[in-house]
Amino acid sequence: MKTTKFIIFFTVIPIMFAGCMLWDVEEVRGNGRNGGDVSIPVITITTQPAAETNVIFDNITGSLSVAASVSNDAIPNYRWYSNTSNTNTSGIAIENATSETFTIPTNLDLGTYYYFCEISAFGAVTIRSNVAVVRVNHTGVIEMVWVPGGSFRMGSPSTEPGRYSNEDYRTANDGIVTMSGFYMGKYQVTQEQWMEVIGEENNPSYFHGGSGREPASGEEQGKRPVENVTWFDAIEFCNKLSQLEDLTPVYTITGRTPATGYPITSATVTANWSANGYRLPTEAQWEYACRAGSTTAWHFGNTQTVLGNYAWYMNNSNSRTHQVGLKLSNDFGLHDMHGNVWEWCWDWYTASYNNAGGNANPLGPTAGTNRLIRGGSWINSAENTRSANRFSDYPGSRYGNVGFRLVRP
Repeated sequence: MKTTKFIIFFTVIPIMFAGCMLWDVEEVRGNGRNGGDVSIPVITITTQPAAETNVIFDNITGSLSVAASVSNDAIPNYRWYSNTSNTNTSGIAIENATSETFTIPTNLDLGTYYYFCEISAFGAVTIRSNVAVVRVNHTGVIEMVWVPGGSFRMGSPSTEPGRYSNEDYRTANDGIVTMSGFYMGKYQVTQEQWMEVIGEENNPSYFHGGSGREPASGEEQGKRPVENVTWFDAIEFCNKLSQLEDLTPVYTITGRTPATGYPITSATVTANWSANGYRLPTEAQWEYACRAGSTTAWHFGNTQTVLGNYAWYMNNSNSRTHQVGLKLSNDFGLHDMHGNVWEWCWDWYTASYNNAGGNANPLGPTAGTNRLIRGGSWINSAENTRSANRFSDYPGSRYGNVGFRLVRP
């Protein structure tokens, strides 16, 4: 009888899912039965999104970016989130925001927005980026820069060359002043901005571009700082710009002289600090913004020989004002904080900071004769452009070397 033998072959087929082998726990840890060296993928963020981004309400453009690397050749996945506060512990996932770059929405209202990116990969621990703060400015008339809150020592040390006694530190708190954050104009208010708000036919500037008062070669007349304005003129400009942008004006002006037209030589002015409109900086805001974290004579240091890189003053101005923004900025991104034109501040002048309000967001004295001006000008010496230098004038006066810049909460 014939016997037939059957040989059965068994084929082992590895189970694969989405192109990835299914490892057991011990193998993933690198201690598997096969003695493999397989490890958990690790995500590393190589580029964090920009910490702060400022955009203009009338023309919002810009984007945020993040980059990451993942070990084991794993592929990173991105998901952007929005939040209502400066934290990445929770948030709302943004639809279709799943790449390294996130385009800032163009329909944002005035305000501050917070975004972060969550990065994941197969088998890896998910991580989140730092929070990116996006601040939407309300206007295209005045370009504003966010000045973050902090503390600084207001005034100058007794050893600083060219200083005056009115720069002595406050007695309280060793002269340290604490400031809340605020927006400040990136540049001094220009002649074209003045005319856009006040009226096209109204340019009070001494350097109006006529014979003998022309701009320097290659510079634009309209982008020279407006000057020859009184403190009252600057106050009314703040209110008019606030009204144009549907903001609440800060100032109430009564007893205006003249009743219409410019220059305004006298008036009674009161302030509503809870309003959201434009205003002149307080003296403390001005010096804090000018210093941008520095403790030196100028925001860039103590070396006077490089002042010309940052300021128009008597040594390089050729006896005239110049287009704003042509000199280097400080670390907050503000231009012409030294020189070009003096800048009106809100405060009444006092010779001692001990009489200029407390150590938190001081508003200056409650009464006085002159108002503060800061920064020096095209006609002044280097010493008069120092960060701590203080000067004042009657609020109804006006000169071809005095202008202003704006702030907002």
